[in-house]
Amino acid sequence: MAAVLVVEDNPEHQAVIAEVVRRLGHDVTLAGDGLAGLAAALAHRPDLVVADVDMPHMDGIRMCRALRDDPSTATVPVVLVTAYLPPGDTLLTGADAAAVVPKPFRVRELTETLRACLEAPPAPLPARAHHTAFVEAMLHSLDTGVVACDLDGRPVVVNQAVQELFGDRSSTVPIHDWVSEFGLRRHDGSPMTPGEMPVLRALAGEEVRHAGMLAHDRQHRPRWFSINARPVRDAAGVPLGAVAAVHDVTADHHQHRYERCKSRVLKALVKAPDTAAAGEAVLLAIAGELGWPYLRLWLVDEVTDRLRPVATHNEPGSPEIYIPAGMDRGSGLAGTCWERGELIWVPDIQAAGSPVLSQVRESGAYRAAGAVPVRSGDRVVGVLTFFTHDLQEPEPALAVLLTGISGHIGAYLDRRRAEDLAGQLAASIGEYVALVGHELRTPLTSIGTYTDLIAESGDDTTIGEVRDLLAVIERNNARLRTLVDRLLDLSALESGHAQLTVTAVDLTAVLTAAANTVVADAPDPHPTVRTNLPTQLTIPGDPARLRQVAENLIGNAVKYSPAGTTVVVTLTADEDAAVLTVTDTGIGIPAGERDRLFARLYRATNARHSGIPGIGLGLALTRAIVDLHGGVITLSDGEHGGTIATVRLPRRSL
Repeated sequence: MAAVLVVEDNPEHQAVIAEVVRRLGHDVTLAGDGLAGLAAALAHRPDLVVADVDMPHMDGIRMCRALRDDPSTATVPVVLVTAYLPPGDTLLTGADAAAVVPKPFRVRELTETLRACLEAPPAPLPARAHHTAFVEAMLHSLDTGVVACDLDGRPVVVNQAVQELFGDRSSTVPIHDWVSEFGLRRHDGSPMTPGEMPVLRALAGEEVRHAGMLAHDRQHRPRWFSINARPVRDAAGVPLGAVAAVHDVTADHHQHRYERCKSRVLKALVKAPDTAAAGEAVLLAIAGELGWPYLRLWLVDEVTDRLRPVATHNEPGSPEIYIPAGMDRGSGLAGTCWERGELIWVPDIQAAGSPVLSQVRESGAYRAAGAVPVRSGDRVVGVLTFFTHDLQEPEPALAVLLTGISGHIGAYLDRRRAEDLAGQLAASIGEYVALVGHELRTPLTSIGTYTDLIAESGDDTTIGEVRDLLAVIERNNARLRTLVDRLLDLSALESGHAQLTVTAVDLTAVLTAAANTVVADAPDPHPTVRTNLPTQLTIPGDPARLRQVAENLIGNAVKYSPAGTTVVVTLTADEDAAVLTVTDTGIGIPAGERDRLFARLYRATNARHSGIPGIGLGLALTRAIVDLHGGVITLSDGEHGGTIATVRLPRRSL
């Protein structure tokens, strides 16, 4: 009765093969993937292995080769079952399988194949006279590294695969010194002691299976290895030394890391409340899984048409890279990636001749760098840049990962915009209902009721007695006219029917005049308005419309701030934009209502219930005017309460 190991990840196929083996009268051991099958074969040598080719963790071909590499299982016959490789494929023939069964197979066909393999005589070993020559040729042709040492730790065998990794000195350096000489580490990158080396553990009598090790090749590229090691004894059982098989599992290690990285990025984007938080979480996920010390996410600033950083990850202890706050198209690593719209890879910064990385190259802190564009449809809306301590080859799997991550970031940005637009649309519908229910009916009620009072007055009523009633009618009539005029103005701005009259505008003069007008029209007592303005700051724009923006923002700050406080109007500039901020310590904005304040006719709940008059169109008009100037406006909470309104306007021509 033979022992047969069946390695198959499909439960139904596994059950069929096992049943055929039992009907032949033999014992069956089952494994669900290549790694588990290899471990089972090495633990209890089977008489036959039946393995599927396409399996997780380790495919059947690689498992077959691993069995051939181990002396204890080198002659075990292996039957490979395949659904996608033809029986004559070079991968199958190179695996040295005893037979190949293509899927779909019939029970009779499988039965005859297994019977023939089980009844065949054992595979012969090479003749003794030629054994040494065969072994040497085999060792130097293996992709798998092989290291053997004597009882004193002196290298006896170091095959070509290991010498290519560490250099010719690996055949002369004592095994005890390899950790310090070649910088060997554990799989996770932590320091390794000489006693942890698999070949030295084997020299002490231990049989080592799948021990992990991290090393750097002669180009300083990280490589991960899985090592099997065992003692070597003569026929009488006397120890002679130890041997280790070194399997390069860098590709598998990278694949697992890439999968984990993608999963962490997706989770970060799902949980992120805003773009800044999403950027920080994505960079942290990439750095944590790929071990990259420095990453930065840039987004295109629509006001200045430049890249601006929104998130940066700098590993503690790693030097900071000087990068300007804004990057032009075609400038630097990020700007070049933006201009080309494709992934840029610099595998060796020191060897790169481009001035793009001159400052990084001079620092000597990083060895490789790259940048990947973030897209929204066909448009590049951002760039992700990275720097590494190790040389980083542009391997296809990593390029696919980075492109996928940038795609997820672009989709997140699109989703945020869509959510904002949907919220604005829903708010607009509700606000128009509020308009009909309040902004129109309230003044119409006053006009109608006071008209009724006048109509019901006696014929002897004098004009003086109805003058106060007429004043109420006139005030509400004016309110309706203002509402209609502003709605028409806003509609014209948003539809493009109202054109800007663009000239050179001195913003300092505009803000000074607007502040004086607001203060003059404000009822006493009112807050103090303080201005921090440069002597002159000129930008292209429509002076009347910009005056409207200034009066709306300063007027709101004064209207909703108590007497005795101060409203601060500040104007600054950088090379790209003029920045206006209006800061107050008034009633502020309720949580969750900030974005809705730019919608038509919406007034914050605390403003509606304050008794302060307003129609909810000032901020909507302000944003429409700022948008037409190519700028942006935001509202935020003040440090000590109140509100900060910030407007960025481009200094370049519209």
